[in-house]
Amino acid sequence: MGWSFMGTGTIATELMVEAVRSLGQSPLWVVSRSRTDAAHFAGDLGIPHSTTELDLVLQDPSVRFAYVSAGLERRPHYITAVAGSRAHILCDGPIARTSGQAGTLAALCKRTGTPLAINQPLRASAIHQTMRRLILDGDIGAVRSVVIVRGGPYHAPPDRRRPDSRRGNGIHLDVSVGDIDLARFLTGTDPIEAIALDAPDGEAPTRLSYAIRLDEGCLFQAQESFDTVDLESMVLVAGDRGALIAHGTLSGRASGTLTRRADGRNEFVPVREHDLLLATAREFAEAGDKEGSWLARGIDSVIALQAVEAVAMAARKRRAVPIRGQARLPP
Repeated sequence: MGWSFMGTGTIATELMVEAVRSLGQSPLWVVSRSRTDAAHFAGDLGIPHSTTELDLVLQDPSVRFAYVSAGLERRPHYITAVAGSRAHILCDGPIARTSGQAGTLAALCKRTGTPLAINQPLRASAIHQTMRRLILDGDIGAVRSVVIVRGGPYHAPPDRRRPDSRRGNGIHLDVSVGDIDLARFLTGTDPIEAIALDAPDGEAPTRLSYAIRLDEGCLFQAQESFDTVDLESMVLVAGDRGALIAHGTLSGRASGTLTRRADGRNEFVPVREHDLLLATAREFAEAGDKEGSWLARGIDSVIALQAVEAVAMAARKRRAVPIRGQARLPP
């Protein structure tokens, strides 16, 4: 049950190493295009092997899992290289910059029988998972509306390297993909049409407001503001018999509160928190490709990117933009 780690920049990768050890499994390899970075990361974390040669890792029969935490531009390289080997892939999301490229990668993994899971921390939240179970159980009736609000100065994920080494993802990919995936995860619905407004800042927007029509009659609205004072995030799912409201769950930390609104009253819903990366690593190691896992898969990354691309186009054109139907991978 050995793991290889591909990419050495993010602090989350270091925390994932500790999560793997907590499962009683073994971090064996570090892979980077920089020999120095790989050696330093392996030395700091006590991992026995480091290399720039991916073939060495894929030839090691002890490697069962590959965690791809490289920058966005390098993720397709690692997924393509690992596909078809004995390793299962867990990749930070999104897996590519465009839905077309993500679809190619997901299709490759499907064709080669390589399990591909996406590390989406918002799915790992115990509060969001509780919301999903309550929704599936009919606790709030038929879902009619989803609202996500977040704000405050934007901070990229903590990185070992200089702050600009991962520049270029923009809010659309760093935040909106996660919010759209969360709305799909909670409701089990898919995006159909998008309309959006952004602040006229000239470059990547720091304020973005958009609405997406989901199938089954559900509407999803998001407000993402990163030039405002810090706001406590909110995730609201409203049905025809009640509503669920989560506060403080979009920070990437295992914290927050959940409230049920029904019959004109608010009721606190107790939830036992857990470590997000440990929960993700455990589910990935145990789930494989089995049905019913809460992990995002390649197809989920494709659909979220399709929706984000439609949101970006809607903001530019100032009109509603249709979103391609639920992605179908080529045979």
